[in-house]
Amino acid sequence: MDYEENEADIVYKANIDDEEVILYTLLEFQSTIDYRMPLRLFFYINEILREYTKNLTEETKKNKKGFKVPAVVPIVLYNATRKWNVPIYFKDIVNKNELFGENIVNFKYSLIDVNHQYTKEELIENNNITSAIFLLDQKVDPLEFFERLKAVASKFNKLTNREKEILKHWLRNTVDEIIRENVVEILEANREGVENMVANNAFMIKEMKEKVEKEGIEKGIEKERESSRLKDIRRVKNLLIKKFGDLNSDYNEKIENLDSDKLNLIIEDILDIESIKDVEKYF
Repeated sequence: MDYEENEADIVYKANIDDEEVILYTLLEFQSTIDYRMPLRLFFYINEILREYTKNLTEETKKNKKGFKVPAVVPIVLYNATRKWNVPIYFKDIVNKNELFGENIVNFKYSLIDVNHQYTKEELIENNNITSAIFLLDQKVDPLEFFERLKAVASKFNKLTNREKEILKHWLRNTVDEIIRENVVEILEANREGVENMVANNAFMIKEMKEKVEKEGIEKGIEKERESSRLKDIRRVKNLLIKKFGDLNSDYNEKIENLDSDKLNLIIEDILDIESIKDVEKYF
């Protein structure tokens, strides 16, 4: 319940060896390093399985020898320039885990590091919608971004019309508004038009590079921070409502004015908070 508004995970059903198998793919998108990631994934997995068991039929809920739950496969997609250095195994964030052997919870998540795991040449060679997005999502300067866009427009010939529309929609919602119009035009042009547009706009790209570096970077960082804070506010409210019931307007307002550090403290201490009044020490 705490994550229903923010998380959208994928459920798959497959026939393997003549047996129906249901599994969840838990996708977590990260643009910053979070050393609590194994713990966050543990919470998400727990919520998915709790929701799954809550919806079981009465017959299935009975204590039977063959009772099983579906697999939850956690994947972190990371697209920042700093290399990801968070432990991959949950046990590696458990204090003195070596003392407990296999008697503690453990799992491994898969990491897709967009900027360090794939080269430009590998992504172009793959020639599919996922590699096109990874290619354009890697952190590069505007000039290199347009060169990559040219490669997508001229070399990604396996993309279907539907995939091209998906790619254009993704670009409209992710690239800076300063270059948005030019980006879509290049992607929609024919091969000769792509070459001409990129070649004839070298000066424009240089100007955009300077403008993006001066105005866009600070704006993007601030927007990212505020977006993260708003997510933390929703999470704190959901946790408190679940534990203590509806919050009054005074608590709502004070929580909305907290910074990210205070919000994260509440999330970390939620199990130790015994009454709603205990939250006041964070205000």
